[in-house]
Amino acid sequence: MSAELVHSVLSRQLDDLEPTLTRHGYRLKDLVEQFDARSTEIKALFSNTLDLTRAVELRDKMLAAGLPI
Repeated sequence: MSAELVHSVLSRQLDDLEPTLTRHGYRLKDLVEQFDARSTEIKALFSNTLDLTRAVELRDKMLAAGLPI
């Protein structure tokens, strides 16, 4: 198996926040409920478009809860 084949198959976003949390069993609905957030906020957090203050707040809550972020 060549490195080129591996790179062509693997997603470049494999280690982004959303895929990481999904691999650990955290669905959007779970995150919304656990962190008292709206689904649009969680989606914006995943795409790095959430207001910086709210993003820091949510990330701090996730880290405090032990999520692998």
